Amino acid sequence: MKRLLAVITIILSQSILTAQENGVYTSLEEALVTPKNVTTLHLNCSDYHKLEQHTATFTAIENLYIKDCKLKELPSSIGTMHNLRLLNLQGNNLKTLPTEIKKIQELAVINLRGNSFKQIPEVLLTLPKLREIDLANNALDLTITIKELSHIKKLDFLYLSDNNITQLPSEVQNLSVLQELHLSKNSQLDLKNIFTVLSPVKSLKILVLSDTHITSIPSEIMQMKQLNGLVLDTNPNIAIDGLLRYKSMLPELKVILLRDCNLSQLPKDLSGFASLAVLELSRNPFSIEEQTRIKEALPNVNVIF
Repeated sequence: MKRLLAVITIILSQSILTAQENGVYTSLEEALVTPKNVTTLHLNCSDYHKLEQHTATFTAIENLYIKDCKLKELPSSIGTMHNLRLLNLQGNNLKTLPTEIKKIQELAVINLRGNSFKQIPEVLLTLPKLREIDLANNALDLTITIKELSHIKKLDFLYLSDNNITQLPSEVQNLSVLQELHLSKNSQLDLKNIFTVLSPVKSLKILVLSDTHITSIPSEIMQMKQLNGLVLDTNPNIAIDGLLRYKSMLPELKVILLRDCNLSQLPKDLSGFASLAVLELSRNPFSIEEQTRIKEALPNVNVIF
């Protein structure tokens, strides 16, 4: 047992050392030993109150994680971390961000999931390289938020999951470079509106509608001719007959995900899916016989169970 414990200790030590050699730290105390080598810091909540006096010492930091700490505000000194590319603030109680964030001109990705924002913090509109924003699980005024997001010219990834969204405002069409949109966990989505409003966004390639209580796919999806990927995971009452019929009008749609949808069989005629590259069906209760039938019906599709 002692030998096994020693081996485990050595492995853990090597993992920690490797992470530190790569500039990744999970301890503020250890990060402060050589702060100029730190590129990624996963901050423990218990260390948060110490961060303010040390932010300027992390001159090379690119990724900062302050998750699930129930914070109500960030220190203004965060603006001294000029090289930040990613800021993850998921799971706090933030309603605003300090204006000093405008000094972080390299910031490209910000995660504000699970906070208390009603609209996007205005300071984010000043960041020229910002391209990915996660606003899932907030209390958004969607119309105001979308209007403000249109001022972020490089925005190509947007997460609006779990925001009690039913319809999207037409202003979403001003997100001219948006490539991927997540609308998961919005259980009252009006799909006819969603597809109609999003159809003019020609840059949009991936639409995620997981866990949205979908029961059927309306014909309006045929307007989404730009789509490459459609994610429909965790919709246990979904009927895919409509999707099979409409797929022929969506020549660019090559990937469909239907994981964890309580599907035990698919319709007999699967020719509508023949032009797919990938059909993901994992975590569904298909029999071996049904799996075999589906694969034989779609010989040129990578069907995943």
